[in-house]
Amino acid sequence: MKTPALPKKLQLIAFDLDGTLADTESLSLPSAVTTLRDHFGVPITLEYWYENLHGLAGQPLMTAIEQQFGKTLNLNDYLTRRAAMVPTMFAQGVNPAPGMLQAVKNLVIQGQQLCICSNSQPERIQLTLTHITGQHSAGMNLPSMFDGHIFSATGNDGLGKAKPAPDVYLQAAAFYRAKPKYSIAVEDTPVGVTAAVAAGFTCLAYTGLNRHPEKDAEALLAAGAHATFVHWDDFLPLLSTLKI
Repeated sequence: MKTPALPKKLQLIAFDLDGTLADTESLSLPSAVTTLRDHFGVPITLEYWYENLHGLAGQPLMTAIEQQFGKTLNLNDYLTRRAAMVPTMFAQGVNPAPGMLQAVKNLVIQGQQLCICSNSQPERIQLTLTHITGQHSAGMNLPSMFDGHIFSATGNDGLGKAKPAPDVYLQAAAFYRAKPKYSIAVEDTPVGVTAAVAAGFTCLAYTGLNRHPEKDAEALLAAGAHATFVHWDDFLPLLSTLKI
């Protein structure tokens, strides 16, 4: 099958990571909920997280918890506890989103500039990329491929302006001297879509790892996504239809 041609003016594709390129959330969110409940006394469930906190990180997450539960958490304490869990959580490997590896490989072959714009801290982004399964058999080395092309909204200390603030996308656009109107973001949550659209990017929303793809697609479109797709096999054909 012939690879669809990319829009001629396309300058940059920026990927969210968790829940977009990799199925990290099935590994990490249950323990996040347990940490909040058992160590910080926040009476939260996984279902509540998905409905009210999904996509938040850093200080925006702490602020949301304070507003919704009346509890003030120490961000550094929370981040330290979570960071200590990540190596164990990912030790058995992280599944790539179905079809993602081939889609990204095709973009690289076509010479497309790619980067990651994530709410996760830099060390966790690197760990995730390292542990994504199947990359080497696909002829890829994701940590090497994205080396120097990773933008963390929260930063090493977790205090950066996390999504839904647009800062991480604006930073990426400035780094590559890319015009946002000629740039694409790929996100899986309304929080991420809001950030990308506020930065002037066209946002395509991936629902393949979402718990309720059809319902979530409506929320993603309402947040400003240009279109949604449920499998990475559909990504390049969708890109080829964009008028940018």
